[in-house]
This record gives sequence, structure tokens and C-alpha cells, in this order.
Amino acid sequence: MRNYYTYCCEKEDVFDTLPLTFHIKTGTSDPQYSKYQQYYESERIACSQDKARKNIWIIKPGENSNRGNGIKVENEFSKI
Repeated sequence: MRNYYTYCCEKEDVFDTLPLTFHIKTGTSDPQYSKYQQYYESERIACSQDKARKNIWIIKPGENSNRGNGIKVENEFSKI
């Protein structure tokens, strides 16, 4: 993605297209987990106020090893 936006579309903001990502390496003790938890909660509240919004997450397990296996789409925190 970096190459695409660097060489093809340098005037576009990559974050207008790519979804927000949290890279959680060490489970619930990871600082990214806490940031994700806070963001999830803020989105849950926003979605309850605006029914057109959806709080849907793509979960990609593993680190450079799954090659697309095990990817899930969830919206409930307990399942994520």
C-alpha cells in the first residue's frame, strides 16, 4: 500500500481509504489493545446514536504466517 500511495496517488491521503488498524502483538497486556478497546467503545456509542453506522471489524490472526487463513469479520467485542 505504501508503494501505491507513494508512486501512484501521492496527493491522496492514505487514511481516507485504509481502515484504522490496531496491531496487537501480546494480547490484552499490549498498549494497542487498550487503545483498541477505547476506540471500540466510542464507535459502539456512535453507532447506537446513528443507525447507519456499523461497528464492524476484520480480525486477522497470526504474524506473517496465516496467508489469509482464519480471517473473521465480527462486530461484538466479546467475539473479537
